[in-house]
Amino acid sequence: MRFNRSVVLTGVVVCLTMTRPAGAQRLGVVAGGTFSELRGLDDATAQNRTGAMFGVSLTLPMTGNIALQPELLFVNKGSKLELGGLSKKDVRIDYLEVPLLLRVDHSLTSAIGPHVYLGPSMSYKLGFHVGCNVTPVVSGGPPQSYTCADLTFKPKAIDFGAVVGAGVDLNLGGFGLTAGARYGVGMTDIAGNGSPALEQRARNGTLTVYGGVLFGKR
Repeated sequence: MRFNRSVVLTGVVVCLTMTRPAGAQRLGVVAGGTFSELRGLDDATAQNRTGAMFGVSLTLPMTGNIALQPELLFVNKGSKLELGGLSKKDVRIDYLEVPLLLRVDHSLTSAIGPHVYLGPSMSYKLGFHVGCNVTPVVSGGPPQSYTCADLTFKPKAIDFGAVVGAGVDLNLGGFGLTAGARYGVGMTDIAGNGSPALEQRARNGTLTVYGGVLFGKR
């Protein structure tokens, strides 16, 4: 099945325009830092790539302390890879991510409210870049060398994953502040056709620490 930009945008519109069942909707604007790593590579050493995340969320109360939280986020992902000591690769992938989270709130006081959430996410690739640093090696014979062309990587347009996280809201009347941390894990291999066997098993893993502003009463 092929996905395209219109499918993603349709999903965003559906998520962000859902009619609330009860209570008050609350809009959040969030931003933070990401620490991402490609998982599942047996013959490469992966290191964190630092990046950024920013976007909007919408809290839709359902019943009691349970709410639905769709989001629209721009997220930097990728990893720094060391391939057998011969070469290093910096894989940077930027996504438009649409999580659909089930959220549970708890009130410590009228102003402080911790929460946890989890749910599926779909990410649409906006762009990617692969940089490489290749070191020729001599081992009893002629030097071996690699070029960037030998280290090609073609990620798929769509990545499916899951998100789990926790945070706390500080309520200040008609608006509030929020902060938290989450981990997003890819559920499918991200490499497209034509990528080397090494990277056909690559999956995203991203830790995000964020803060933001909330609009609307709790």
